This record gives sequence, C-alpha cells and structure tokens, in this order.
Amino acid sequence: MSIRLGLVAASRIAQAAIVDPMPDVEGVELSAVGARDLGRAQDAATKWGIPHAYGSYADLIASNEVDAVYIGSPASYHRESAIAAIEAGKHVLCEKPFAANADDARLIADAARGSDVVVMEAFHWRYHPYAEQIREVLDSGVLGRLDRIEAVFDIPNGRIPLTDIRWELAIGGGSTMDLGCYPIQWVRFAAGSEPDVVSAQAVCPVRGIDGSLVAQLRWPSGLTGSIGSSMISDGDSVVAYLKVTGELGTMMAGNPLAPQNGLAIITVETADGARQYMGASSSTYFHQLVAFRDAINDGATFATTADDGVRNMEVVDACYRAAGLEARPTLR
Repeated sequence: MSIRLGLVAASRIAQAAIVDPMPDVEGVELSAVGARDLGRAQDAATKWGIPHAYGSYADLIASNEVDAVYIGSPASYHRESAIAAIEAGKHVLCEKPFAANADDARLIADAARGSDVVVMEAFHWRYHPYAEQIREVLDSGVLGRLDRIEAVFDIPNGRIPLTDIRWELAIGGGSTMDLGCYPIQWVRFAAGSEPDVVSAQAVCPVRGIDGSLVAQLRWPSGLTGSIGSSMISDGDSVVAYLKVTGELGTMMAGNPLAPQNGLAIITVETADGARQYMGASSSTYFHQLVAFRDAINDGATFATTADDGVRNMEVVDACYRAAGLEARPTLR
C-alpha cells in the first residue's frame, strides 16, 4: 500500500523536493496539498495533479487522505505543524531548518520521541551517495589527524531580492537559517561531534537579518573550523564546499548540497599527490524520499532525526548570539 503524502504549504521547494522525484519513487503518492488560502491550494493541486486541496495546514494534517506530511512552510511554522502531525499519527518530513530556534526544535523532538511516527528533517544532501563518498575519505585515515574543517554556502547578491520571505525576521529569515544551516551540518558531519561557536560576524542589510554570517568554531579535541553563508555575495555564482585539513593532507568536497547540479568532485591532496572522485548525478531529493519511505515501511534508520535537528539548531542559535543577534523568534 502506498504512503499517501500531503504537502503542508504549496511552496516553491515542494516542486523540487517532492513533486519532481515522486514518479521515480515506488510506494509513495501525492494525495493532498494544504495552504493558508484554499485558492492557492487548489491551484497547486491542479498544477501538480493532486486529488485533494485544503485551505489550512490544520485541515490537511487532520485529513483521512493523508498518512504522512512534507512541511515546506517557512521555518517559524514548522513547530506547530510538525507537532500537530505527530499528534495526529502522521509521519513527518520537515524542511530545513528544523524550526525557528532550538527551543522550538526541542518541542518537536520531544513530541517525536513519544510517538510511533517517523520524524525526519529534510537535509536532502545527507542521503545522496556523495555524502558516503565524503565519509569514506574521512574514515580512511588518509588525512591523518583532522586539524580544521571549513564549509561555505554563498549566493550572489540580488538572487534573493529584499521582497523575499527570507528577509523576514518573524518567520525565520536570515542567511544562516536558509543557507548556513547546511555548512553547519557539513562540519558536524565531518567532525562527528558538536562544535562550540567561538565568534561570529554578520552583515545585516535588514535590521536583525543576516545577509551574511561567518562563524569560527572549536571542538573539545582542539579541532578548529569555520562556517559561512551569504545571500549578498560579491561573486557571480553559487559557492558551496566542505574543506577538511588534516596533518597529512586536505580534502575539498565541491557542492555537497546538490551533486546533481554538477561540481560534485572530491579532491584529496597528500604527499603522494592529488586524487579526485566524482559524485553521482542522481537527485538528492530522490534519495531523501526513498529514505523517508524506507524508514516508514521498514523501520530503516536515518541520519537527520529530530534529535539531530535540535543539535543543528543549537549551533544556528549560537552563531546568532555570537554575532550579537537574536535567535529567530518563536511564532506567536
């Protein structure tokens, strides 16, 4: 029997994350879409060939036509929808970042822990074979003792206009929320443990909203690192990478975010020379949806748990505090 998936929000990301890979994933079907406006939900249902449309997130979550939900609304709405879905016995695939702040994320994780449903954060990159290629290099010992980990995700200035919701504080806007949450997860993945935020600097074209933010990190072992993200980069193209420096060499992983878009090459440089490994071109969103299905149907383990979502949001909040900003507010 297919898992009937409902979309919480007729959002742009739902097209790439769910609608496009859905035909290639057996055992999952799109059954419903909900929006804060019935007309918008109906338009999305017509566009995407979805049989049921609802004029509120709550109505979709309560629907008997839905077994699981994908939450693609702005971050500040995640807590309410995720907890409502968990309490209704619906599985949850929640778009990143997991919540508006770590406190909201903990409430979701608490609800998940007391339930029998799957609650997965939609960090799609983590389910792609490229992530395992990176892991294999790091676990091979070729770099020796790890000394520094750096990760960046920058988008050129103007690609995200000031009218975009990512510039709105009340619903979870900011570069670190939308982009920087990825580098934070990349360095956590590489280190295998949680960093402390030593310092951070932000540029805020809009009051309280980081157009860019760079943070310096340190682990108890003495390992250091940095994460950076920008919605106002001076460059002409998107920059996304994970760089790990060890006592014996360096690994550079280009575009961990979306290997299907190209530039997914791992370069390892040691005293023996340079070696390169190409990432697969399959869609990260396809692999994520397969992982969600298998977790529901087979009880398969998965990486981006609710508890991991809490840990990522704790670093996000720490970056904001270190930069003299507030964590994104809880939606009232």
